[in-house]
Amino acid sequence: MLACLLLAMPALAKPTVILTDQQAAIRVDTGLDFLHDPDGSLTINELTSTAFSQQFSNTGTAGFYVGLTDDTYWLKQRFDYQSNVLAWYLQVLGMDEAWVEVYLQPEGATPIRLDPEPYFLYHTYPLAVAAPGLYTLYVRVQDRNDGLGLGFRFTQAEQRVNIHHIIFYTLISGGLLALGLYNLFLFASLRHASYGWLGLGILAINLENSRYTGLLHQYLPVWPEYAQFYAAFSFLALLGYIEFFRDLLGTRHYFPLLDQAFRVLFWLLVGVLINLAWLPFAALCYTILAALVFTLTAFTMIRLFFTPIKLNKKLSWGFVVFILGSLPALLNGLYIQLGFVFGLPLLLLTIFLFALLLSLAQTDHVRLLREEAASAKAANQAKGDFLTTMSHELRTPMNAVVGAGSLLRDTGLTVQQRSYVDKLEIASRHMLALIGNILDVSRIEQQALSFEEIPFDLTVIAAELEALFAGQAKDKGLAFSLKAPAASLWLQGDPTRLKQVLMNLLSNAIKFTEQGRVDCSLLVEEEREDLRVVNFAVTDSGIGITPEQQAHLFQPFSQADSTTSRRYGGSGLGLAISAQLVKQMGGSLHLESALGQGSRLWFRLEFPIAKTLATTLATVPSVVASQRLNLTAAAILLVDDDVLNQFFTQAVLEKLGMQVTIAGSGAAAIQQVQQQNFALVLMDVSMPEMDGYETTRRIRVMPNLADLPIIALTAHAIAGERERCLAAGMSDFLCKPYQIADLQMTLQRWLR
Repeated sequence: MLACLLLAMPALAKPTVILTDQQAAIRVDTGLDFLHDPDGSLTINELTSTAFSQQFSNTGTAGFYVGLTDDTYWLKQRFDYQSNVLAWYLQVLGMDEAWVEVYLQPEGATPIRLDPEPYFLYHTYPLAVAAPGLYTLYVRVQDRNDGLGLGFRFTQAEQRVNIHHIIFYTLISGGLLALGLYNLFLFASLRHASYGWLGLGILAINLENSRYTGLLHQYLPVWPEYAQFYAAFSFLALLGYIEFFRDLLGTRHYFPLLDQAFRVLFWLLVGVLINLAWLPFAALCYTILAALVFTLTAFTMIRLFFTPIKLNKKLSWGFVVFILGSLPALLNGLYIQLGFVFGLPLLLLTIFLFALLLSLAQTDHVRLLREEAASAKAANQAKGDFLTTMSHELRTPMNAVVGAGSLLRDTGLTVQQRSYVDKLEIASRHMLALIGNILDVSRIEQQALSFEEIPFDLTVIAAELEALFAGQAKDKGLAFSLKAPAASLWLQGDPTRLKQVLMNLLSNAIKFTEQGRVDCSLLVEEEREDLRVVNFAVTDSGIGITPEQQAHLFQPFSQADSTTSRRYGGSGLGLAISAQLVKQMGGSLHLESALGQGSRLWFRLEFPIAKTLATTLATVPSVVASQRLNLTAAAILLVDDDVLNQFFTQAVLEKLGMQVTIAGSGAAAIQQVQQQNFALVLMDVSMPEMDGYETTRRIRVMPNLADLPIIALTAHAIAGERERCLAAGMSDFLCKPYQIADLQMTLQRWLR
C-alpha cells in the first residue's frame, strides 16, 4: 500500500521539530523518516551507524501508513530541545497494543532506550533530556493485529492527557459497565437468554473500548507475538450481538433462511475466536465480519418493516444511531482514511447510546412476551374451564341416557326395540368418547394429564382389544389378527392410557379400511433384568396417507383431508391424543404409509416388571367374588338436584334391591341423615347453594356419622377430582355416566 510512496521519496529532507516553553503540544503526522526492517533483525546500534543513516525514506506530505503487514519498521524524528524547565513527552499514536520501542540519541552520543509511562494512553514516553540541544528519536514498531500506521505527538506534562477526554471516557465506560451488569442480573433472575447475550456483548465491547481510551492499558501487558488476542473482546461482543438480535427480531420464527445466515456467521466467529493464536490481522477479520452481521441485521429489519409484525421503535433508533456514529470507525477499519477529528469520542458515545437503546428494546420485548404469555395462559385457562364445564353439563344428561338404556335392556323388548336400544348405547358411547377426547386435548395443552403407575397384565389388555375389535372387523368383512405373549406378563404402568392409545389406533384402522385386513401386535422386543421393552403396532390395508398429509396428521382436529371427515366421520382428535400419550409415556408414535397401500403405526415403550404386586392382584377377582354380599333392603340416601338423574339412579338402585331416599339439596341431605339411619350415601358434588363437598364436611362432624360411606357422584372427569372428593371426607368416587356394573361393585365394596 505504501510501496509507490517509498520508491518515489527515498530521502526527502524534513524540518526538525523545535520544542520551547511557549508550546503546549506539537503533532507530527507527515514528513516521517522510516526504514523497512523485514525480519526485525536490526539493532539500535546498527541503525545509528553511518551505513544505515542514509537508507531512510521519507513519507513527504503523506502520513506513515503501511497497512497490513507483520514486518518491522523503524522511524526517525529529530527535535531541537529549547525548553529550560518543562518536561516533555513523546506519544506514539495509533499503535494501541502493538509493539513499540523508543530510543533517544543526543547529538554525538550513544542512544538510550526510553521506558513508557504507565498513564492513561498507550505509548507515552518521558523524554529524558539533560540539556537543550539536538536529539534524534528512533522508534521501532510492529503490528500483527491491525494495519500498521502511526503519528507522533510531542506534549508538555500537563497536556499529555486531556482531562475532559478522561472524564468522558470514564463516564462512558462506567455507563457500559452498569448496563452490562444490569442485563446479566436480569438474565440470572429471569433466565431469559437474550439478557445474558446482551450483557456479555456490552461488557466485551467495554473492554474493547479500553484499548482505545487507555483506561485499562496498564493492566493489559503488550505481547507483540500475541497481539491478536486483544481482538477477542470484539469477537465476544459480536457473538453476543448476533444471539441477542436473533431472539429480539424473532428470525428463527419469521425468517428461517436469514436465521440460518446469522447462525453461519455465529459459528464462523466462534471458529475465528478459537484460532486467534494463528490468525494474522484479526482486527481486519473482525471488521469484515461485523460489516456482514450489521448488513444482515439491516436487511432483516427492512424485511420486518414490510410485514405486519410491529418493529420495536427503540431498536430502530438504536440501529440508526449505530450506523451513523460508527461509519467513520468502520471506514477506518477498512483503511479508508477520513481524517475525522472526533472519531473516537463519537464512536464511544454511539456504542453507549446503542447499548442503552438495545437494553430498553429488550425490556420492552420481554414485557411484551410476558403479556402475551399471560394472555395466552388466561385464554387457555378459560378454554379449559369452559371445556370442564361443558363436560359436566354434557355428562350429567348422558348419565340419564345411559341409565335409561340399561333399564330398557332388562325389560321385555321386541327385536326391533332391542335394535333401537343397541343403537342408543352405541351413540352414547360415541358421545362419551368424544367428550373424553376433548377433555384430553385440554389436559394435554395445560400439561395436566396424569398417569397411573399400577400393575397390569399385558395379555389381559390384548384379550380386551380382541373382544372389542374382532367383531367390528368381521362385520366389515376384514381379516383381523392380534399377536401378544402367550403367558401372563405383569408390568408396571398405566393400562388405561395404553389401552386408550391402542383403541384409537385400531378404531382408525378399521374405519379407514374397506377391504383386506387389520393386524395388531403387542410383543416384547427386549428383555432386561427388571425391564421389558414392548413394541406395539397396528397395520392395515386401508386408504393410506400421502407424505404431505402425514406432516400434520398428529395435530388436533386433523385428518388427511376434508373429504375423509365427511366420508368416514370422526373428530380428528384420536391420533393427536395418542401421539401425546405415547410421548408422555416415554415413547414416540411413528407412521409408515403409502396412498392406496395401507398404513402402519407403531411405538415402543419400556415397562418395569411388577413381580410381587402381580401375584397379589391375580387373586383379587376370586376374593371379591367370594365376598359378594346380599344387598337387599340396604337403605341408600341419594343426594342429587337433577330430576332425571334422581329418577334413573333410583330405578337402578331399586333394581339392585336397595331402599332409596332422595334428597334434592345439601341442606335436605343433612336433615335426612339426622332423622334416619342410612347404610350409604350417594352424593352429587355439583349442587346449588351447598355443594356435595360442603355437605359431606358438615355430615362428617355429626355424631356417629364419621364412618358413614359417602360415595361421590360427579360429572367432573378432570385430574384431581378424586383427590378433592376424598379430601372433603367422601369415601369413594364414581364418575358420571357410570355403568350399572360400576355402581354394583361400589355398593358391594362399601356395604359390609
